[in-house]
Amino acid sequence: MSDRPDSVARPCEGEERSIVRDGRRIGYWVRGAGPAVVLLASLGREASDFNELTAAIAISHRTIAIDPPGVGLSEISPAPVTLFDLADDVRAVIVAEDAAPATLIGHAFGNRLARATAARHPDVAERLVLIAAGGKRPIPGPAHEALLACFDPDQPAERHLGHLTYAFFADGNPVPDHWRRGWHPATAMLQGAAVRATPVESWWDGGERPMLVLQGQADRIAPRGDSADLLAADFPHRVTVALIERAGHALLPEQPAAIAHAIAHVLPTAL
Repeated sequence: MSDRPDSVARPCEGEERSIVRDGRRIGYWVRGAGPAVVLLASLGREASDFNELTAAIAISHRTIAIDPPGVGLSEISPAPVTLFDLADDVRAVIVAEDAAPATLIGHAFGNRLARATAARHPDVAERLVLIAAGGKRPIPGPAHEALLACFDPDQPAERHLGHLTYAFFADGNPVPDHWRRGWHPATAMLQGAAVRATPVESWWDGGERPMLVLQGQADRIAPRGDSADLLAADFPHRVTVALIERAGHALLPEQPAAIAHAIAHVLPTAL
């Protein structure tokens, strides 16, 4: 396996499946059985980021982790897209799996896509879990610069690690090997353009669905005042905030047990 930042992070756990929509293939990974949980990864990242979480959830639920365009079997669009175009892809997978209505879990960029999906297609979304839920305010300058640098595959490895650590991890938290890989520039460029092409007010409310917001206390990219606090103020009757200690923007590899525990309390039980 290559150690370049833009190489594959690690294999995704589950059964690999795919569908074709509008001539493009969309790949995803299924584990377990029961009420459906759909997982949407961070900017330019892979569905395998959810391996630990799907292992915990798949004990009692069916998890569907979707690879974004340009990753795995998911083909990248040659034309510009909006968040709602990407939401149409998510809906197509949910329909193909007969999984509606599902719980949508989105990490970082995936939190935007989860809310866009629920806003555009409320029939497929029952509730939302938003991990690192920014999107309304600009990313603070140093964190934004470090985030962009994560997608430069040609810089020295230790410099890349420094940017990655600052942008995504709380002080003192180790960076696992699979987070040093899996940074897909073409995917990130498409997703970033989709966000810029879609007015934030068109997806911010998450289609009026209940939202659990998991907020890393040391998040530099989406600090609490720019994410969880805004959502709680805007939608006090629909938003629950869980603060995750000793976690930055990555959260999933930093505090997997705390993340799984918080999510377990909002997932539906099997009939």
